[in-house]
Amino acid sequence: MANKEVKQEYLRGSSIKTCYIYLRVSTDEQAKEGFSLDNQRRACVEYAKTNGYQFLNIFLEDGKSARTTDRPEFQKLLKAVEERPVNAVIIYKIDRFARNVSDFSTIRKQFKDKGVQLISINEGGDVTEGLIGNIFASVAEWESEVNGKRTKDAMTQKFREGWWPGWSPLGYLNEKENGGDQSRRIVILDPVKGPLIAQMFELYSTGNHSLLQLTKVMHKKGLTARKGKKLSVTTAQQILANSFYYGLMRWADMEGWGNHAPLVSQSLYDQCQYIAAKHRQFVARVRKHTFLLRGIIRCPIHGKWLTAEWHHDTKKLRRIGGKIAYYHCTQRGGCPKSYVETTKLEKMVAKQIKKYEFSDKFISFVIDAVKKQVSEDRQNVDSVRQGLINQKKAVEVKRNQIENLLIEGTIDKNTYLRQHDQLQAEITQIDIRISNLQSQYNLDIHLIEEILAITRNIYQTYLDSPDFLKAHLLRFFFEYIYFNDGKITKVIETPIFSTLRKENLLLIRTNWLPRLDSNQRHPP
Repeated sequence: MANKEVKQEYLRGSSIKTCYIYLRVSTDEQAKEGFSLDNQRRACVEYAKTNGYQFLNIFLEDGKSARTTDRPEFQKLLKAVEERPVNAVIIYKIDRFARNVSDFSTIRKQFKDKGVQLISINEGGDVTEGLIGNIFASVAEWESEVNGKRTKDAMTQKFREGWWPGWSPLGYLNEKENGGDQSRRIVILDPVKGPLIAQMFELYSTGNHSLLQLTKVMHKKGLTARKGKKLSVTTAQQILANSFYYGLMRWADMEGWGNHAPLVSQSLYDQCQYIAAKHRQFVARVRKHTFLLRGIIRCPIHGKWLTAEWHHDTKKLRRIGGKIAYYHCTQRGGCPKSYVETTKLEKMVAKQIKKYEFSDKFISFVIDAVKKQVSEDRQNVDSVRQGLINQKKAVEVKRNQIENLLIEGTIDKNTYLRQHDQLQAEITQIDIRISNLQSQYNLDIHLIEEILAITRNIYQTYLDSPDFLKAHLLRFFFEYIYFNDGKITKVIETPIFSTLRKENLLLIRTNWLPRLDSNQRHPP
């Protein structure tokens, strides 16, 4: 027998009794002195010393759920019992150990098979044998279910009152209201990370940053995850998709306006969702380098897409930054006539767009439609805003009445606080809705500006657009563009663009080179 096993058998067979101590406290019980780790530890250690036990290790579980056995320190305890059995495992109370009868019975049997007693101080000692242990475990399971239901009800009520019931999203902090021990936790702005989250939305809304690029930029600005690490792409995506940042909370199949201060406007949030949707639609995969014409330029000889890549030469290309990019056909073995510098081909494509202009008839039609839409929007916004203002005034009257009742001594402080907070939350929600209403109207006007700009001057609007928007415009105009031997040979318009041209709503300033419309056959 190995020395370790001999020593182990000696300890268990000698008058020296050994034990492990297991302690656990959940997050919401930290402040309760009766269940604090210090109190449990003190009681268990005193019991061990009084009853002649030498404790070999103490396992401390801080803030973990007891509904399952999947707890780090609990698993370490089970492993320790397996590798080095002791005379007993001392716990403070059965519900600190397990709140599931099935798990309790299984673990208790394992202890019994190894000759390990399970001693609960609050339940009067050894609970390894007999019915008493199962009874206490059943009670603990019932208490767990009741407490869980009570906690869920409290969180639901908190949500209905306009307060976030869980941990706050990045950019906010959880803080006790009024600073009191018994006051509820509310969500407040993080003075450091909050403004950075707002910047993150603003940068992404431009369309000039991928999620990967955005995480790098924000990390340089000082925005980190909760543990100080760099934001992952997934986390950035979740932040940008979280309506909490403009005031709308979603939790447990419910939604409502929160009392917390929004970090962004709804219009900015909506713009980010638009950008994200466009990126998902047109970007098949994340590339190290992004080239504007990928997925739209084809080789008429081989029928393959032109791709692009950088060529580096620090000496020969010193004047242009040491590198140059070329589009070329992906045909195996090469296609010499398809090679063209990226900037040259992109200028050639822009010149194709320069040939288009919308007719005066179409522009007038768009302007009339826009005027009608703006007029309807204004009337709708004014009507809804006035309705919200009336609602706010009515709630303010109720709030003032509650304040007067407090002054007169007609209601007690607790009743006043409860009703006053609820009314104030309603006022805050109405203010947010008014703000979002104006933000949505401003977003609509911004989109109208873009529509008018492109109808009046397609080419200039294209030149002024960021690359991501240029890519969208190109896909609105053209199905494919064929390039060979230094020139664009054929252009295939999209069905909608072709229809506009056929109806004389879209004009061509100069004669086109031979081209294919949407009904003609594509080259091989």
